[in-house]
Amino acid sequence: MRYPIALPTDYDMEIIRTRVRTRGGALDNRRGLRCKAYCIREVGVDGSQVNQYAPFYLWADSSAAAEFLWGAQGFDGIVRDFGRPQVQTWVPAALGVGGCGRSAVTHAWLRTEVIDQAADLVTVAEALKAAVGARAQHPGTHLAFAGIDPTTWQAIEFTMVAGLDRATMPADATLFTVLHISEPDQQ
Repeated sequence: MRYPIALPTDYDMEIIRTRVRTRGGALDNRRGLRCKAYCIREVGVDGSQVNQYAPFYLWADSSAAAEFLWGAQGFDGIVRDFGRPQVQTWVPAALGVGGCGRSAVTHAWLRTEVIDQAADLVTVAEALKAAVGARAQHPGTHLAFAGIDPTTWQAIEFTMVAGLDRATMPADATLFTVLHISEPDQQ
């Protein structure tokens, strides 16, 4: 799940950095959460033309995700401070854990692609699984994920990495800076 929040181009991104620094640890021990990456895009950084706060979550338990969203368990703070953003969700197709530790992660990239109506979904899912498996083998990868949104028939690929190696990132991917990672089940 993710909910990108568009911010004005003159927005002081230090506000988001401070928010993550002071509140990011709140989910470090969250039941049912596999991973939360606190991602941002910032005008002029890594080629971004926008400011955006775009957290990305992997939930191990859908009831824990529901508690977060509408059980006054965290998302209410986002709604209070930024309004209620659209929450994008996917059904997982693959998850790969790389050898890079979370403390080394500096960036993440996200790629979405519309799945052609004529495409065989088994083949699409197998290709996503193979791509995630290959990315997880890269020494700079912390975590790679792929999923499918069956309401829009879009595939998503999300990968967290140490350093910025554009050669390993798809040309049509969106790049993020990762400020913090919460991984309760991995501690």
